[in-house]
Amino acid sequence: MSDATGQASVGGPKVRVAVVGIGGRGSWAARQLARHPGYDLVALCDLNRGKLDYFRRQAGLERVPAAGSVQACLRDFALDAVVITTHDAAHAETALPALEADKFVFLEKPLDTTVERCRAIVEADRAAGGRTFVGYNLRFAPLYATAKRLIEEGAVGDVLTVQADEFYNGGRGYFRRWNRLRRFGGGLWITKACHDFDLLHWLAGRRPVSVYALDALSYYRPRPDAPLHCAECARRETCPDSFYVIKGGQKEKLLSEVAAEHGDPRPDLCLYNSDKDTFDHGIATVEFEAGVLGTYTCNVVAGFSDRRLRVADTKGTLDGALGSPAVVLRRRDPSSTEEIPLATAEGGHGGGDALLFDEFLDFVAGRREPRVRPAEGMIPVLLGLAATRSADERRRVEMSEFGL
Repeated sequence: MSDATGQASVGGPKVRVAVVGIGGRGSWAARQLARHPGYDLVALCDLNRGKLDYFRRQAGLERVPAAGSVQACLRDFALDAVVITTHDAAHAETALPALEADKFVFLEKPLDTTVERCRAIVEADRAAGGRTFVGYNLRFAPLYATAKRLIEEGAVGDVLTVQADEFYNGGRGYFRRWNRLRRFGGGLWITKACHDFDLLHWLAGRRPVSVYALDALSYYRPRPDAPLHCAECARRETCPDSFYVIKGGQKEKLLSEVAAEHGDPRPDLCLYNSDKDTFDHGIATVEFEAGVLGTYTCNVVAGFSDRRLRVADTKGTLDGALGSPAVVLRRRDPSSTEEIPLATAEGGHGGGDALLFDEFLDFVAGRREPRVRPAEGMIPVLLGLAATRSADERRRVEMSEFGL
């Protein structure tokens, strides 16, 4: 379906795509692509074949062939693009073969979890002529897109401080999933905070200079009165952190349960007694060039979910929350307050998810530049690595330590 330049033809055939990594995010992506009029879902790929086959039946996608590796996808199917939704530390090993085969790549955030692998993706993308679209979906959400527009229009002057706060009830589940281990997700400073580090960098509009971060694991610490798995716990039906309580009485098996039947780790790890090397709350301060400062608070203990943003500039301040209907603009001189309505947004990540594959389609067709290319998408990972080092060593970390 591509022309001589390797770009999708405008108004031409559907983009033939495979999804690699069928977990929570990959199963969502597969469903979205299967019903999108611009795509032909050609293949689904996962290392765990039992889980993959279960998902295909569950989602009514039995017609879509299965594959066990990205190499098999590239070898056995005629593809234009690959959507990568593996765990974070497998992004480079999945993206590089696709780029070397001159395929377009939708790469779920973060880029990867190490400097070396991120740089490998950047170089491979350049060698392929720029075929990678990094899925930092919060940039698409009306709250953040509107804040960026107001900043660029000069409505609030020059940026002084950017504050991003997230309290995430669903984050408790990280401590029984792969996200709890740095070797798979880089720790929460990458797997979770990369969203907000990207926003801080984007809204500040400046190069980051240094990071100072503090974090702690204070709540989800070992409990001698609980076993390793929820199934063996006397409080399995009443503990608010129980796998079975969080599952909410759903009769149908979750993908994680089916995956465990076919060799993956059990999904009912006790949040307290699971092995983990990340935190449950932390705060990071980022120094940008020209004296711009950013802060990010991450809390996955709170019993509610909320994302808030405040940008203080020389002429005014912007305030908003991910679920709010408007951004509040407070002007400085003369003093005034204005509410700027936000576009109605449906879907995950404040409406950002709904636009991802439309824009990727336009990118493949040559109609649009991606909002985030790999070189820029590497910055939030470097900030996450700097925050991790800062919190571990209790010191300010210069971004020059990571070659920035």
